[in-house]
Amino acid sequence: MVARIHVVTDSGSDLPVELRERLGIHVVPLTVQFGDEIFKDGVDITAAEFYARLQQETRMPSTCQPSPADFVEVYERIAQPGDTILSIHLSSKMSGTYQSAVLAGSMIDPQIKVEAVDSKSASLGIGVTALIAAQGVQAGKGVAEILQDVQSVIDSLQVYFVVDTLEYLQRNGRIGLASAFVGTLLSIKPVLTLVDGQVAPFEKIRGKAKALKRLRELGAEFRERHPDKRLRAAVSHADNHGEAAALAAALPDILDLDTEVVVGEIGPTIGVHAGPGTVAVFLYSV
Repeated sequence: MVARIHVVTDSGSDLPVELRERLGIHVVPLTVQFGDEIFKDGVDITAAEFYARLQQETRMPSTCQPSPADFVEVYERIAQPGDTILSIHLSSKMSGTYQSAVLAGSMIDPQIKVEAVDSKSASLGIGVTALIAAQGVQAGKGVAEILQDVQSVIDSLQVYFVVDTLEYLQRNGRIGLASAFVGTLLSIKPVLTLVDGQVAPFEKIRGKAKALKRLRELGAEFRERHPDKRLRAAVSHADNHGEAAALAAALPDILDLDTEVVVGEIGPTIGVHAGPGTVAVFLYSV
């Protein structure tokens, strides 16, 4: 039997279902908890249901990483001895999901090799990394070459996002280096970024429209810094289809793209921390 390569990610990756299914990407869900009620992201609760619930709730929901046993169940179901699993996950600075994947790799048949990857990102930052891996599998590349492609994405990836409020990041303890922005005037919309896998401040902008315009400008600046590279882009949003669609429509011209912009909805795993209204752009070279 020919050894196969499988791609696994977690529900923090926010990849559209159709894309995941087409590329054979497996997802291990995190759980989101409202009081005593626990839901598996994407299994027991959809993004739309989550945001509707979030508006009604007075209590802040929380998330919980998958256990090593959750990963073992998936790994053993999809792989045979001789196979390799590329397991690509939420930044280890934000979640213990990556660590659960590492532990699970040591708990299964040693003839199944697990390569756990810390994406150092969130949402479609994880998603596009898993996407590149799955496209490499479909193209018949070997494990070493795919891991090289994956690392290239992680190294070049720039993430910029605008939140409606810092409240969710602050109350869930994911504010990271952006705590300097807490307490600013309500009209200030911070543009945030990720630095070495944690949230960091980038710029203070007055008003949402200007902040979203700034995301487009940052795309143009990324193009200028990489004049000879083939660029890729993705946009994710938290219950904010209109602004995300407008940004995604503008990026192909700004970045001189030869592929479509991947657009994904931020699900409960990341939505708990980002809050509704968030728009994020992910820029990388291939």
